[in-house]
Amino acid sequence: MNGLVATWLLTLRALRESVRQPANEAANAFIPLFFYVVTVGAVGSVAREAFGVADYKGFQLPVAVLQGAAGVASGAGLALTLDIQSGYFEKLALTSTPRLAIVLGRMLADAVKAVILGAGIVVLAVLYGSGFATGAAGVVVLLGATFGFALAYSGIGVAIALRTGSPQAAQAGFIIFFPLLFLAPTFAPVEVFAPWLEAVARVNPVTYILVGMRTLVTEGWDAAALARGGIAVLAVGAVTLTLTLLALRSRVRQ
Repeated sequence: MNGLVATWLLTLRALRESVRQPANEAANAFIPLFFYVVTVGAVGSVAREAFGVADYKGFQLPVAVLQGAAGVASGAGLALTLDIQSGYFEKLALTSTPRLAIVLGRMLADAVKAVILGAGIVVLAVLYGSGFATGAAGVVVLLGATFGFALAYSGIGVAIALRTGSPQAAQAGFIIFFPLLFLAPTFAPVEVFAPWLEAVARVNPVTYILVGMRTLVTEGWDAAALARGGIAVLAVGAVTLTLTLLALRSRVRQ
């Protein structure tokens, strides 16, 4: 079977599964929105005086989008373990379906879902009072970055799933995101961090993804920030895709 056709069909299969299980998608939306509202409510009134952020709702918007994307992307690994345990993965591997398409279909489906969730978060945040400095074009760029990040990040859970076949282990893909998120300028600009935390944030790829998306919302078009964010997404993707390919090779040899 042609690789593109197989990937497309498996992506559609994964998306149909989501339609049949709306409770899972509701949970993915609830967590980032909950943290968004609570964080804005707790910090928003002092953000201007404390660290010079006038639009704290906009400042937190990319955090919610990335958190939602990571939650959705971690589902690829969990769903893949179910395919492995049911024997569906092995059946597909014995057909002419390209092995990479089997996992890429899952990853692409979650990237699409992350974009849909991200669009919903943007709409709700704007209704809540957030600005968006770059307008509709900026929303498109932000959602494109969300797609890339979700696709890259889903590789962590997929690699774990292929290596272990364990749903519990695959869920660790989402847990890994929390240290990365909280060691980035999530609640305040990196310039106000303690020196040790600033040093950590400077080598954290999520920092550059977050800052690039944040400029679209709060500042305007910043080519340098967007370029650094794009490079960070590609770097994360290079690592996770390598891990996925190695784990896939190990799985199909078993």
